Amino acid sequence: MDANNIKIGTKFEIEIPENNKNSDSSINYSSQLIDVIDSKTISIVAPMNEGRFKFLTRGLNIFIYYLNERQDLLFFKAIVKGHRKNGPLDAFDITIDSEVSKIQRRRYYRLDVALSCQYVVNDEQLLGTDKLEFPKINNSQLKTAFTKNISGSGFCLNLEEPLDSGTILDITINLDNTALIRVFAQVIRSIHIQSKKYEVGMHYLKIDPRDSAILTKFIFEQQRLILKNTLQAKMK
Repeated sequence: MDANNIKIGTKFEIEIPENNKNSDSSINYSSQLIDVIDSKTISIVAPMNEGRFKFLTRGLNIFIYYLNERQDLLFFKAIVKGHRKNGPLDAFDITIDSEVSKIQRRRYYRLDVALSCQYVVNDEQLLGTDKLEFPKINNSQLKTAFTKNISGSGFCLNLEEPLDSGTILDITINLDNTALIRVFAQVIRSIHIQSKKYEVGMHYLKIDPRDSAILTKFIFEQQRLILKNTLQAKMK
């Protein structure tokens, strides 16, 4: 990676893994590129989180995420080289320690995850209005399923019944116990896997903007966690 390809002023998101290697948690900070020292060394303004600056110790491993001019989401691993003053700013020199990698856009990135769902087949006529209204459902009508994967545009369900193409589901998805979202989704394909097992591809017909934002955040955080664990494994 050549640091000269990053434009001065680019906004960075700095991820600092916790010291406990068995922990999946990390803390994220906002920063900015203020100088390119050479092809492998950059200088960033002191990272900030919730109005507080973070001092980066020498030798600390961090992950840096940013958007390029084409709005591609990129990241690389880096090591803190040291602290210095850049005029009135506290700055940190950073050594780039990996190639830059592109993260697939969040809306179309398919996250492989088994999420619990409850659904009922819906009448297409209920979707004749632009207003998003979910009907009341008797719990006895609900069926249970699990996702095989999910993205910002749709998901794949593991079911024990076939569903015809075009079938509409009123479905609530449990985002790993962090939130519940409810959507109208339509079957675009159904594949018989074995015995009474089916994989059913769905796309969203209607989703509340708030639920869409919650889903996007969930997928992105899971994606970042996978990337972080992969990079940490390579560091060992």
